[in-house]
Amino acid sequence: MKKTILSFLLTGMLVSSSFAQLPKFVTSVEGIKEYSLPNGLKILLIPDAAQSNVVVNIVYNVGSRNEGYGETGMAHLLEHMLFKRSSKFSEIKKAIADKGAEANGTTFYDRTNYYEILPATDENLTWALDMEADRMITSAILQSDLDKEFSVVRNEFEIGENNPSGILRERVFSSAYLWHNYGNSTIGSKEDIERVKASSLKNFYKKYYQPNNATLIVGGKFDEKKTLDLIAKYFAMIPKSKQIIEPTYTVEPAQDGERFIELKRNGDMQYVAMAYHTPSFSDKENAANTALISILTNNPSGALYKALIETKFATNVYGYSITLKDPGLGYFACEIPKDKDLKTAQDAFLQTMNEVPKMSFTEDDLKRAKNELLKQFENTYNKTIDLSIALTEDIAAGDWRLFFIDRDNVEKLTVADIQNVAKKYYLQSNRTWGRFVPENNAERVKVSDTPDIAVLTNGYKGKTLEANKATFETSVANILKTTEMGKLASGGQYALLEKPSKGDKINARFLLRMGDEKSLEGKSLIANLTAQMLKLGTKTRTKKDINDQLDQYKTTINVQGNVDGLYIGLNTDKNNLNNALVLLKDILRNPIFDASEFEKLKLEMKSGLEANKSEPQALVSEAIEKQTALYPKSHPYYSQTSDEKLAELSTITLDDIKKYYNDFYNGNSSKIAFVGGLDKKIIKTFLTETFDNWNTKFTYTRIPTQYFEVNAFNNTIQVNDKTNAIVLGKVNLNIGMNEPDYPAVEIANELLGGGAFMSSRIPKRLREAEGMSYGAGSFVSGNGIDKNGDWGVYAFFNPLFKDKLDSALKEEIQKASDKGFTKEEFDAVVKSWLQQRQTTLGTDEFLARQLREYLDQNKSFKEYSDYENKVKALDAAKVNAAMKKYFDLQKFVLIYAGDFTKK
Repeated sequence: MKKTILSFLLTGMLVSSSFAQLPKFVTSVEGIKEYSLPNGLKILLIPDAAQSNVVVNIVYNVGSRNEGYGETGMAHLLEHMLFKRSSKFSEIKKAIADKGAEANGTTFYDRTNYYEILPATDENLTWALDMEADRMITSAILQSDLDKEFSVVRNEFEIGENNPSGILRERVFSSAYLWHNYGNSTIGSKEDIERVKASSLKNFYKKYYQPNNATLIVGGKFDEKKTLDLIAKYFAMIPKSKQIIEPTYTVEPAQDGERFIELKRNGDMQYVAMAYHTPSFSDKENAANTALISILTNNPSGALYKALIETKFATNVYGYSITLKDPGLGYFACEIPKDKDLKTAQDAFLQTMNEVPKMSFTEDDLKRAKNELLKQFENTYNKTIDLSIALTEDIAAGDWRLFFIDRDNVEKLTVADIQNVAKKYYLQSNRTWGRFVPENNAERVKVSDTPDIAVLTNGYKGKTLEANKATFETSVANILKTTEMGKLASGGQYALLEKPSKGDKINARFLLRMGDEKSLEGKSLIANLTAQMLKLGTKTRTKKDINDQLDQYKTTINVQGNVDGLYIGLNTDKNNLNNALVLLKDILRNPIFDASEFEKLKLEMKSGLEANKSEPQALVSEAIEKQTALYPKSHPYYSQTSDEKLAELSTITLDDIKKYYNDFYNGNSSKIAFVGGLDKKIIKTFLTETFDNWNTKFTYTRIPTQYFEVNAFNNTIQVNDKTNAIVLGKVNLNIGMNEPDYPAVEIANELLGGGAFMSSRIPKRLREAEGMSYGAGSFVSGNGIDKNGDWGVYAFFNPLFKDKLDSALKEEIQKASDKGFTKEEFDAVVKSWLQQRQTTLGTDEFLARQLREYLDQNKSFKEYSDYENKVKALDAAKVNAAMKKYFDLQKFVLIYAGDFTKK
């Protein structure tokens, strides 16, 4: 009887919500509309008709700053627990996986958020809103679940402990903050993580997970009225909490002298890092501080770059400030190779930073920094799905409109603003980097309090926004109909897919094939270096000019080369398309191959290779390749060890790079795809001028990949003083994507370890059931032309679990081979897999990459739907047969790396 009455009351609440409790409009800024519910829930709608996906992101104003004594890591641990179960969803991870959603939860200093990205349908949006509303107030938080999950979180902690630069950052932060919780890492103390009780976690949950402490964001393609009705249906019934969340009041006092810490751990790279107390994100001076950091670290014009990289004292220097509600830190770090003198780099770093308050900055410095920062804003703003998630940080800092206010502040910056923050905050007495130095009459820095954000944002409207009402049907048939295919006189091929995109953004992918098996022998490292040299200067532009123009034109160009060819990614917009392509043409056709830049590049590569020699993940990847890819040393695809690469690197000269470029680079075998708000006339002119009449000494002949018969092999690599271990396994497959069995092999992998959101057997066993691993799963790949591929597994884990994990991993593989998968498992995975592919099809980056790949394989985009139809024709029996046939433990190469000496 009680249950009936409760159901009736809840039904009444739902019905009334659609009338009396509809969200109330609050304000609108540049296409983002804010609403609120009577229970205090804030709502942001970010419609984008050009999208084919929708994202639901809910932000709770609780993070590590809200944790008390003995509670470090509680906010993050609670984030993990909210993926367990609630009243309507008994297995939340499975529910997410079944929908094929791209989903995650993240925790930081001031906030926790959860999001799901799905194809834009009413069903998917309803499901996501229903789930987020349900787990807001009915998550179970059971001790039995916590007992398993704490070891998963501990393993995540241990993964971070393997990163020397990351741990150094934590130590600098903890030394810089004496009292404020920003000095505690978000992941928390291992001891606190292991000891927290479910009852304490539940109290924390009840206090902070309430509608009046949350902001719900819906972005992408959706019907606004229907969405508001759905939000009212699922969230309006949740009562406003009676528990008052008191604001935190700790203020970090002015620092009373320089502080120093030293960290000693295993590694092959040296680091120096330092931090200065700086204003909160909402403070007007934050924009000037961010611009100053950009000016100091700019490659190649920054003072730190010149002091550390130009001199070859270090191989990398960078800086940033984090978006925080309270005053934060300006953070800088540099990497120094093991064979370089640490003190020399350290002194140069400190001396340069000591000079910052006295430095004079120019209009060119300011323009360069503003271009970089405004490009970052535009790139975020014009990607609605990314924007919907990125606003998490602005909400946490006090208000979502800070995203636009910060942009406005950047646009208004003057050189005087830069000079002011340099003099005000970058004092030696305000620095934490290492050594504590007593100093009489030390200067003190008083960082401004966080402004009254309500006053700051009151009535703010932002810029006038031009609505984008164009839509695009994301289907294979429409992509085929809309894409223009063409061939250049040189033989190159292109695909142009014009479609609406926010901000008329354009994604392009290029592939330049070159050479043959004989001519490319021993050229792998040279190919890599040649590609990296392209952006380091041309006959008409210095590296500085190139970097400045990339920011000015809001353009990104990525270049990567190997013996397979030259791969290029370009992101720009319609207004800057011509300038971007002129710049790309210059980079491709007129590289200068500067000797100084070449030596710096070699030094950077040398440092990276040396660092890999003590990293478990790099060591196990290298070992597995040497055991399974058995190409002879004379073959272009030969797998070099780090030592072999270091030896070869020392012999490569600038003349080798120039010769490789002149002998191999050409436009004859180019494969090119553009997607987005295109200007086809500009693109075609660029393609003709750049890739026609660009010939090569060696005609391109494709180098086929090979299948190697490899028997089972097990090995363990001991790496001292590493708190996290990794295992990587692989089986070579005598099957490619064109083979009839391959779809069944892919779905078998999805079921075993590759499925969405940890829904498959390996992660469910190793992470969910036994808590041994933060990340575990399997993968499969098949060549699109040749008859070969590979299947493999991976897991990150505490070294103490090695034997237990080894047994569990092999047991799950053997069990799947012997008994197969159920029809229910098969049906759920196929549904999720298809949904994931539909989501992926809605991203322009993927479309450009896939169009280029199909050009290279001489396939039509129809291949995408044809492959899906092959999967739809499968059944559990066919998948089980493929599992038994191809995932053979007698051919399983399994290699572990980590510190296995500790007990």
